[in-house]
Amino acid sequence: MADDYDVAVVGAGPAGSATARRLALSGCRVILLERSQFDAPRVGESLAPTTTALLTELGVWPQFTGLHPLPSYGTRSAWGGPEPQSHSHLVSPYGCGWHVDRVAFDRMLAEAAAAAGAEFRCATACARVDRDDRWLLSVTEDGRPAGEPVRARVLVDATGRTARIGRQLGGRSAAFDRLVGIAALLDGVDVAEEGFVLVETTPDGWWYSAPTAAGRMIGMLMTDTDVCRSLRASIPGHWHQRLAGTRLTAARVAGSVVWGPRVFPAASQRLRRAAYDDRWLAVGDAALAVDPISGSGVVRALRTARAAATTILAVLTGGESRPIAAYEAERDRECTQYLRERAHYYSAERRWDSALFWHRRICI
Repeated sequence: MADDYDVAVVGAGPAGSATARRLALSGCRVILLERSQFDAPRVGESLAPTTTALLTELGVWPQFTGLHPLPSYGTRSAWGGPEPQSHSHLVSPYGCGWHVDRVAFDRMLAEAAAAAGAEFRCATACARVDRDDRWLLSVTEDGRPAGEPVRARVLVDATGRTARIGRQLGGRSAAFDRLVGIAALLDGVDVAEEGFVLVETTPDGWWYSAPTAAGRMIGMLMTDTDVCRSLRASIPGHWHQRLAGTRLTAARVAGSVVWGPRVFPAASQRLRRAAYDDRWLAVGDAALAVDPISGSGVVRALRTARAAATTILAVLTGGESRPIAAYEAERDRECTQYLRERAHYYSAERRWDSALFWHRRICI
């Protein structure tokens, strides 16, 4: 006999875990599946000030402070000119932002979902989705079939930019760029006076750096997939050569390599579905993935989790396509606004219009 749940959430990133926690707190029987064991590096360690209110609302602020996050006081950006301009978070009504160990942050949210009553299965992947009167998820544990299918009334795709479940169910990803981040984590860095994000543009793309924990700093080159390949930027020597060509970032990101460089997908995309009569939703990056220059990834994840939980509760209490259609319409509005913001960001840097990375963004 298959295990029965109200909701199955596939993917325990911030969006998936927050959705699972909200639904469990509302009395739903929820299962949260995560294919990893939180044992590989993750990026997205800088959290905007508004994250504080969202984590408090979710009821996980004490757990978050237990991670000992570093305060982030703002952003310094050499974008559009050689001299960095500063934006202080202290003008925000929420105060400072935060720098976190992203693996520990994601694990904390998954454990918070379990504490709320969700069944959390780590190292468990959804291998196939079928359908009778409910969703049937064939799962594997450590790559091996794991007994009876998981049976759920509503299915949530929280698989990130791959949108693996939604695409299997007929959704189509509209990709807006081919961005990747080539990141490395370095140890032995003095971060005592480094409580800020630094962004610096180069002809090949732009560099991001931020502290993640005491004595550690992440540095990441954001560029397009084909540019990364032509530069061989994922090879340590070539990555460090590109880093040495920066003026501000190289002085900040210096230390012994803990891991990296590793390539992380960062392309903007919107998952579109043909109809709203099937009981499934995409959340977080699976629904709408944005350029990291926006600094809003985790905030968007937590907000879409809130919207998704509200939508799913409406579906479970008798709603059919209307709540899902309204949810998707709101994601479309977010996507339109995001694309305007992205065009505004990139239009501010015109020093390297002839370089391939920037030329592609002149008319976005």
